[in-house]
Amino acid sequence: MPEISQRAQGALYPSVREMFELAAEEPDAISFAIGEPGFDTPRPMIDAAYEAAVHGDTHYTPNRGAAGLREAWCRYRLAHDGLDYDSDGEIIITTGGMEAIYLALIATLDIGDDILIPDPGYANYFGQVRMVHANVVPVPLYAKRSFRMCARDVETAITPRTKALLLNSPSNPTGAIIDPEELAAIAKVATEHDLWVISDEVYRAFVYDDDVRCLSIASMPGMKERTIVVDSFSKTFAMTGWRIGCAFGPKPVIDRMTIMQENVVSCVPGSLQAGAVAALEGGSDILATMKSAYQTNRDMVVAAIADMPLVSCNVPDGAFYILVDVSATGMDDHEFAVRLLHEGKVVVTPASGFGSRGRGFVRLSYVGTTEDTAEGLRRMRSWLTTL
Repeated sequence: MPEISQRAQGALYPSVREMFELAAEEPDAISFAIGEPGFDTPRPMIDAAYEAAVHGDTHYTPNRGAAGLREAWCRYRLAHDGLDYDSDGEIIITTGGMEAIYLALIATLDIGDDILIPDPGYANYFGQVRMVHANVVPVPLYAKRSFRMCARDVETAITPRTKALLLNSPSNPTGAIIDPEELAAIAKVATEHDLWVISDEVYRAFVYDDDVRCLSIASMPGMKERTIVVDSFSKTFAMTGWRIGCAFGPKPVIDRMTIMQENVVSCVPGSLQAGAVAALEGGSDILATMKSAYQTNRDMVVAAIADMPLVSCNVPDGAFYILVDVSATGMDDHEFAVRLLHEGKVVVTPASGFGSRGRGFVRLSYVGTTEDTAEGLRRMRSWLTTL
């Protein structure tokens, strides 16, 4: 058999997927592993997609995305963030947020370029950067700062080959939100060093406390023309399986991403885009319901961990993840996760899979039902008490 390509051999398999597969050995385990909303897509979105398909929307769509969805998403962005994008040239509809990030990486990085990535950060960032033959330069995030990125650490990490910075606020896996003052300072660093910024904002809707502000770096002076904003329906409207995302950005880079889209997936199905329009125009109820449920779960998780031996955590600002420090158990995060699964019947994710700064932590995703969340926390406390 011919050799598999070096690019394919270098692809990374996220630790969250490893734990997902291991959990199959313990069918009665409670899972805090997968970051998928614990809600089904509401009926109005499904009905809109069905009606579109019944009435003939079963053909190819424009590479850039259907005009109706592009217009609706630009209106939504303007209403919620005050960012005014041209629906004809500054947005592309993609197959989920992950394709948007991948196209953005290809559009901004050449082989051997460096990109600054938060550490700990979403595991797929590291894999995608390797796939485009660029280099990850980690920006360390510290538990003592609640894992919030600061401009000083960004500037320190810049190398002569740095071409771009990737932001994720609210963050997967930390739940942290970058302070507005720091975001402005990071924008200044990006401008001074002439960097592209890829801003992954798929969790922007999930901010729980009234005193926490979550801004887009694209709203900072001079940043809209150097920022590619990635968004998605997956989390905001409980539409993970629909695989609909987008990128907002300057027309020249969006135009190139549109050409590349033809060579990757061609286009996003039209009927699914019709369902997405229905979400933007009438999906506020499901979002409010999810936010309320997740805030209840977050507060329950934080309180429960404070009452457990050997572990601790910060209070996350947003998204629906929390990093738990397990270093006092004497185990590394992988051993902790595997033993908790087999002995305590609870699934968590080793955070070393999110970068070197994740070592000694595990990630909990708190999107399950209130009952499952409470039971999982009870099992975790019981198991820790036996150590």
